[in-house]
Amino acid sequence: MSESLEFTGATIVGLVYEGGVVLAGEKRVALGNYLLSKAGKKVFKVLDNVGIASAGLLADMQAISKIFAAELRMYELINKRLPSIRSAAKLLSNILYSRKYFPYLTTILVGGIDSSGPHLYSLDPIGSLIEDKYVTLGSGAELSLSILESEYNEKLAKSEAVELAYKSVKIACGRDVLSGDGVDMLVIDSQGVEELFRPLKSI
Repeated sequence: MSESLEFTGATIVGLVYEGGVVLAGEKRVALGNYLLSKAGKKVFKVLDNVGIASAGLLADMQAISKIFAAELRMYELINKRLPSIRSAAKLLSNILYSRKYFPYLTTILVGGIDSSGPHLYSLDPIGSLIEDKYVTLGSGAELSLSILESEYNEKLAKSEAVELAYKSVKIACGRDVLSGDGVDMLVIDSQGVEELFRPLKSI
């Protein structure tokens, strides 16, 4: 009996700029060659200083965002303060690793700002944790990385960082059939979390 593996697609991007972090992800939900939805959410606000973006199975993305938010709120109640971004990312790493024999089928970016400044972490399905200044994951990652590699610098202003995140996702959507239908973004800085949406304009 033949077996086939159905693929889900996504393109997510995170980057650190001088005053904060931008997380971005497109909205298409596809399974193999079938378009399930044009309104999927892959970027989630978790706390007033933390957000995540994820690429993989939509159900797993939604489950992780709820579990992560609940655990961070518990941390906030017990410690009476917001966690550092590294502590938040490490907590999510532990959650993912606890499921290593039956992992969530998603890769994740955790971004936010704390007293030490903005931070961005990438995690694989079993919790490997890497901090970086810019990251892109998903089926369109190679395409969006070409833009980030050529145009990113740490001194970007907020508006420039938003434009670069949008552009890098848009370029991927132009060539990756599993990505598309608009770009959701979170901008996280000392003022809190701003949620943005932009339709895909012609490339």
